[in-house]
Amino acid sequence: MNKFLMLMVLAGAVSGCTPFHPDNCHKTMALSDCNSGRFTDQDEYGRQALAIKQAIESQLADQYAWKDKKCRLHLDFAYDGTLKNVASRDGNRAYCAALVSAAQKATFPPFPSQHVYEAFASSRFVITGK
Repeated sequence: MNKFLMLMVLAGAVSGCTPFHPDNCHKTMALSDCNSGRFTDQDEYGRQALAIKQAIESQLADQYAWKDKKCRLHLDFAYDGTLKNVASRDGNRAYCAALVSAAQKATFPPFPSQHVYEAFASSRFVITGK
Protein backbone atom coordinates (compact mmCIF):
# COMPACT_ATOMS: atom_id res chain seq x y z
CA MET A 1 0.00 0.00 0.00
CA ASN A 2 2.87 2.41 0.79
CA LYS A 3 4.40 1.83 -2.65
CA PHE A 4 1.08 2.59 -4.33
CA LEU A 5 0.64 5.77 -2.29
CA MET A 6 4.21 6.86 -3.04
CA LEU A 7 3.65 6.21 -6.76
CA MET A 8 0.48 8.33 -6.71
CA VAL A 9 2.26 11.21 -4.96
CA LEU A 10 5.14 11.05 -7.45
CA ALA A 11 2.75 10.96 -10.45
CA GLY A 12 0.85 13.94 -9.07
CA ALA A 13 4.04 15.93 -8.54
CA VAL A 14 5.33 15.23 -12.05
CA SER A 15 2.03 15.96 -13.78
CA GLY A 16 1.61 19.17 -11.79
CA CYS A 17 4.79 20.57 -13.32
CA THR A 18 3.91 20.03 -16.96
CA PRO A 19 2.09 22.71 -19.00
CA PHE A 20 -1.60 22.09 -19.56
CA HIS A 21 -2.45 22.12 -23.29
CA PRO A 22 -6.20 21.99 -23.88
CA ASP A 23 -7.42 21.35 -27.42
CA ASN A 24 -7.17 24.39 -29.70
CA CYS A 25 -5.21 26.30 -27.08
CA HIS A 26 -1.69 27.58 -27.52
CA LYS A 27 0.26 27.85 -24.29
CA THR A 28 3.97 28.26 -23.75
CA MET A 29 3.82 27.96 -19.96
CA ALA A 30 1.36 26.30 -17.59
CA LEU A 31 0.22 29.61 -16.14
CA SER A 32 0.10 31.57 -19.43
CA ASP A 33 -3.07 32.23 -21.35
CA CYS A 34 -3.97 30.65 -24.69
CA ASN A 35 -2.57 32.20 -27.87
CA SER A 36 0.23 34.24 -26.30
CA GLY A 37 1.60 35.27 -29.70
CA ARG A 38 4.96 36.40 -28.38
CA PHE A 39 7.49 37.26 -31.10
CA THR A 40 9.83 34.64 -29.68
CA ASP A 41 7.33 31.74 -29.57
CA GLN A 42 8.54 28.86 -31.74
CA ASP A 43 5.13 27.97 -33.17
CA GLU A 44 2.64 29.26 -35.72
CA TYR A 45 1.45 32.00 -33.34
CA GLY A 46 4.96 33.29 -32.73
CA ARG A 47 5.80 33.13 -36.44
CA GLN A 48 2.66 35.13 -37.28
CA ALA A 49 3.39 37.73 -34.58
CA LEU A 50 6.97 38.11 -35.79
CA ALA A 51 5.86 38.38 -39.45
CA ILE A 52 3.39 41.16 -38.54
CA LYS A 53 6.05 43.04 -36.57
CA GLN A 54 8.62 42.65 -39.36
CA ALA A 55 6.12 43.81 -42.01
CA ILE A 56 5.57 47.02 -40.05
CA GLU A 57 9.24 47.61 -39.27
CA SER A 58 10.21 47.03 -42.90
CA GLN A 59 8.17 50.10 -43.85
CA LEU A 60 9.79 52.45 -41.32
CA ALA A 61 11.93 55.03 -43.11
CA ASP A 62 14.73 54.83 -40.54
CA GLN A 63 14.31 51.86 -38.20
CA TYR A 64 17.35 52.76 -36.12
CA ALA A 65 16.23 56.33 -35.34
CA TRP A 66 13.73 54.99 -32.79
CA LYS A 67 16.06 53.21 -30.36
CA ASP A 68 14.27 52.41 -27.08
CA LYS A 69 11.06 54.22 -28.12
CA LYS A 70 7.85 52.27 -27.46
CA CYS A 71 4.37 52.25 -28.87
CA ARG A 72 1.28 50.09 -28.46
CA LEU A 73 -0.53 49.42 -31.72
CA HIS A 74 -4.07 48.10 -32.06
CA LEU A 75 -4.47 46.24 -35.36
CA ASP A 76 -7.54 44.70 -36.97
CA PHE A 77 -7.02 42.20 -39.80
CA ALA A 78 -9.03 40.34 -42.40
CA TYR A 79 -8.33 36.60 -42.77
CA ASP A 80 -6.20 37.22 -45.88
CA GLY A 81 -3.87 39.50 -43.89
CA THR A 82 -5.38 42.76 -45.12
CA LEU A 83 -5.14 45.48 -42.48
CA LYS A 84 -8.62 46.79 -41.73
CA ASN A 85 -7.73 49.31 -39.01
CA VAL A 86 -4.73 50.54 -37.07
CA ALA A 87 -4.54 52.89 -34.08
CA SER A 88 -1.81 53.74 -31.60
CA ARG A 89 -2.03 54.00 -27.86
CA ASP A 90 0.44 54.66 -25.10
CA GLY A 91 3.87 55.52 -26.37
CA ASN A 92 6.19 58.03 -27.96
CA ARG A 93 3.96 60.17 -30.20
CA ALA A 94 6.39 60.48 -33.10
CA TYR A 95 7.26 56.78 -33.02
CA CYS A 96 3.58 55.83 -32.84
CA ALA A 97 2.80 58.07 -35.83
CA ALA A 98 5.65 56.49 -37.80
CA LEU A 99 4.43 52.97 -36.92
CA VAL A 100 0.84 53.75 -37.92
CA SER A 101 2.06 55.09 -41.25
CA ALA A 102 4.32 52.05 -41.73
CA ALA A 103 1.46 49.65 -40.89
CA GLN A 104 -0.76 51.34 -43.46
CA LYS A 105 1.92 50.75 -46.14
CA ALA A 106 2.85 47.20 -45.03
CA THR A 107 1.83 43.96 -46.68
CA PHE A 108 0.92 41.41 -44.03
CA PRO A 109 1.01 37.64 -44.48
CA PRO A 110 -2.27 35.75 -44.65
CA PHE A 111 -3.17 33.73 -41.59
CA PRO A 112 -2.25 30.04 -41.78
CA SER A 113 -5.37 28.80 -39.97
CA GLN A 114 -8.65 29.93 -38.48
CA HIS A 115 -7.25 29.50 -34.94
CA VAL A 116 -4.31 31.79 -35.63
CA TYR A 117 -6.62 34.31 -37.30
CA GLU A 118 -8.93 34.34 -34.29
CA ALA A 119 -5.96 35.02 -32.04
CA PHE A 120 -4.77 37.98 -34.17
CA ALA A 121 -7.93 39.35 -35.85
CA SER A 122 -7.97 42.20 -33.36
CA SER A 123 -4.61 42.42 -31.68
CA ARG A 124 -2.33 44.64 -29.69
CA PHE A 125 1.39 44.85 -30.25
CA VAL A 126 3.90 46.68 -28.11
CA ILE A 127 6.77 47.55 -30.41
CA THR A 128 10.09 48.87 -29.18
CA GLY A 129 12.56 50.62 -31.47
CA LYS A 130 15.88 48.95 -32.20
